[in-house]
Amino acid sequence: LSILFSDLRGFTTISEHFKTNPQGLTKLVNRYLTPMTGCVIDHEGTVDKFIGDALMAFWNAPLDVEDHKVHSINCGLEMFDLLKNLNEEIKDQELPELKIGVGINSGDVVVGNMGSEQRFDYTCLGDAVNLSSRLEGQTKDYKVGLIVGQGTVDGIEDKFNFVELDKIAVKGKKEGVRIFTVLENTGDVNHSGDAKHHNTFLQYYR
Repeated sequence: LSILFSDLRGFTTISEHFKTNPQGLTKLVNRYLTPMTGCVIDHEGTVDKFIGDALMAFWNAPLDVEDHKVHSINCGLEMFDLLKNLNEEIKDQELPELKIGVGINSGDVVVGNMGSEQRFDYTCLGDAVNLSSRLEGQTKDYKVGLIVGQGTVDGIEDKFNFVELDKIAVKGKKEGVRIFTVLENTGDVNHSGDAKHHNTFLQYYR
């Protein structure tokens, strides 16, 4: 599977803005999650669950999805465009600007009905899922919106403008993993030149 986690940044601050109006907070979260859910569905993904303001989705189950890695990244990138549109809608309502972090990773997992004897959900479990969640959290430290794991990049290196950020050992893992972000084709960026300088930087950094 390819697994995606997205999460609103600074949700505590946003919640404080609505401390006397929890219904308003609920409406805002719904306005945010509705287009994000549509994005996953449009890109042939499966919405796994909502965890407060966070969203978990995956690709390639229950039905096979060809090029599921590409679909997951395209969805992640589109989420930022959708968020930009939402921020335009709410900026006149004295609401704080919404920002998100997105983590994507791919790998072998167990997928099916899981939970307790009293209640269960269709979901997935495995190291690739845990890493995807950790990568979403790392977007804060690396000051980027999207972080993609090595498992997703492998095999689709020519599909996107990947830029390697680092090799890290995320919490709970002993092995280091290479992490990447994606430069979009904006037309005003010399990707080949930027990549050359960045790769040189990585060599000195390491």
